[in-house]
Amino acid sequence: MQKEIKKLIQKLVETDVDFVVEHPADLSHGDYSTNIAMVLAKKLEKNPRELAEDIVKKIESKISSDQSNQIEEPFDLIDRVEIAGPGFINFYLKSEFFVREIQKIIHLENNFGRNKRLEGKTIFMDYTDPNPFKQFHIGHLMSNAIGESIARIFEWNGATVKRLCYGGDVGPHVAKTIWGMKQMREAFPHDTDSLTDKTKFLGDAYVLGDKAYKASEKGDTLDGVPDGAKAEIDEINKRVYQLFDDTKENDDPDVEVYFQKGKTWSLQHFDEIYHKLGTNFDMQIFESTTFPIGEKIIRDNTPGVFELSEGAIIYRGEDEGLHTRVFVNSLGLPTYESKDIGLAHYKDTKVSDKLGEYKASVIITANEQKEYFKVVLSALSKISPEIALKTKHFSHGMMKFAEGKMSSRKGNLVTGESLLDDVEEMVGEKIADRDFDLEAAEKVKQEIAVGAIKYSILKNAIGRDIVFDPKTSISFEGDSGPYLQYTYTRAKSVVEKANNQKIKVVDILKNENGSLKFDLSEYDMSSLEKKIYRFPEVVENSYREFAPQQIVTFATEIASDFNTFYANTQILDGGELEEYKVAIAKATMYTLQNAMTILGIKAPERM
Repeated sequence: MQKEIKKLIQKLVETDVDFVVEHPADLSHGDYSTNIAMVLAKKLEKNPRELAEDIVKKIESKISSDQSNQIEEPFDLIDRVEIAGPGFINFYLKSEFFVREIQKIIHLENNFGRNKRLEGKTIFMDYTDPNPFKQFHIGHLMSNAIGESIARIFEWNGATVKRLCYGGDVGPHVAKTIWGMKQMREAFPHDTDSLTDKTKFLGDAYVLGDKAYKASEKGDTLDGVPDGAKAEIDEINKRVYQLFDDTKENDDPDVEVYFQKGKTWSLQHFDEIYHKLGTNFDMQIFESTTFPIGEKIIRDNTPGVFELSEGAIIYRGEDEGLHTRVFVNSLGLPTYESKDIGLAHYKDTKVSDKLGEYKASVIITANEQKEYFKVVLSALSKISPEIALKTKHFSHGMMKFAEGKMSSRKGNLVTGESLLDDVEEMVGEKIADRDFDLEAAEKVKQEIAVGAIKYSILKNAIGRDIVFDPKTSISFEGDSGPYLQYTYTRAKSVVEKANNQKIKVVDILKNENGSLKFDLSEYDMSSLEKKIYRFPEVVENSYREFAPQQIVTFATEIASDFNTFYANTQILDGGELEEYKVAIAKATMYTLQNAMTILGIKAPERM
């Protein structure tokens, strides 16, 4: 309707000016409003109020002349047009429009909100990116929630999305963990031990290796740890890289054994978390694949794009208003920068060959990497401008806690995984008195916990830091993920009761000309009915503005409006409008379900 009204105005004013048609913040000011008169007045140097009056007369003339059975849209759906303020034109739509939109939602069901704006375009989404041998931390949780929602927004706008996860399986963190594994070999897990025990062992090994490395750098010695840890870890780091170099022979078989065990355990553990979060990656890419590609490209462009400096290869970003970064260090090893250059080229060749040609490659990371990626993309633009043009980097803020520094309920520093576990435990306590069997309770508390965290992350613009309050995040009332889930189950319950009573709501219009099968002349239409049809607009806007928070805001408003409608209306009353009121509940059910789907929040069967 927004587009139809805009086309109508363009046709009537017969001039090419840039104006907007939008929803007023207050429904009492109409369903749509336009600033055409003020924009046109500036161009023509005329009074905007007088121009608005002229435009309204033309619209009213068209409305009054189209009272036959062959009514031209959108005139047949406009009830009245009014002028407000200095020259805003407000449009008020007929009840038939909102009823028709409710019916459309019911027919479209889980496809309501989808469009074909990006049809035929493939987008690579690179997000989450935890490193094997390290913990799944809060930043990975943030990246996953944001990346998954952006991926789904692209899909709902018609794109084909391929999900990629890029992990660092080479580098100092791997060497530190392997060194720690060697020191702790007596506690090395058996194959039959639980994955929890295996990943805990990896975490302890990394902590030990990291402490020993830092102490060795300072010349200190840790109790029970031999001297020279830094040199040993640096040597292991080289040997790990050599595992991927066919020209080098590995003379320390323990390194390969520990590497393969640790990487396998890490990836199995990450898969458990992805399953809980609802993410399925199309391809996992590792730094061990990209570093040879990147290193060769860097060396091939030195001197030129890059330059030698004190035994290292660097890129001087100052010429671009950036800063200098090292792409190959003085030990001859590629850095993260070099690996990301290799990743971009790997996507453009091998990944593209497997998953299809791509329109854009979107990378989601934390804000702390924003300046880093500016340098990498600047260097990439000098090497492969076409690849650089297709590579887009977006960054997200940090998660802070309402209570300041937060530890998990088990006494450890909070990680992404421990946060999920802790919120799940809190939800379990909240629903303990409800009539769930054990299996259902486990499923529901996991769905509510994930929904609570994702909602908290996605309700703000993606570049901002967020303050997470575990207690308010699991509230069934107000600004929370569980509130959306609870409202969905409430609407679903109404629909199920109606189905049991054989109440059919598919055909709520009387006939093809749009006349209603029931009388709405005495019915006071709710704000819910006047907002719910806007969901497709929100989905499109959330893509154009890269803003999943718009989905969150809209869904929360719809949930609030439905709960007000539910409290003030007896839906199953056997009256003339019963079918229509059930239809409203059903439309709400689908709209909330679709919004939560985009946000990566599960819709529980019951709560």
